[in-house]
Amino acid sequence: MRTALLSLSLLLLLGIPSACKSTGTAADPQVVIETIAKENMGVTRLTIHCMQADGTAMACASTSADKKGKPSDAEDLKAMQTGETVVLEEAGALDVTVPIMQKDGKFAAACGVTMKAAGMSRDQVVAKAKEIAMAVDKGLGGCCAGGACCAK
Repeated sequence: MRTALLSLSLLLLLGIPSACKSTGTAADPQVVIETIAKENMGVTRLTIHCMQADGTAMACASTSADKKGKPSDAEDLKAMQTGETVVLEEAGALDVTVPIMQKDGKFAAACGVTMKAAGMSRDQVVAKAKEIAMAVDKGLGGCCAGGACCAK
């Protein structure tokens, strides 16, 4: 968590604004995702899913090229609809989807964090994934409300 926050601070110091400030200028959400992923060992995929104005959800930024711009998966939708973290097991990893960014009492986004489980308990992986998702949430600054992240 400390490393991710330091990375975001560095982005701000370098003049890259947090995404979707009220001024309308925004850092590229892809930069936020890639920076945080690089700073967190064990992350194999990091994706931000945003609700669009039409009620659909899509992966707006991802470290996996095959996810970006595609419709969100069922677990991503479930996290946004229920407000609960969804955990799926993958080969040697956990895919943890954390709901983030509330708007009007509903979740406008979810952060999918896939991490290697080696050396950590399931609870430790989930806790670490939640820390990473909160760093992404902070770095994006609420830009996914209304699908603004995907508009870039």
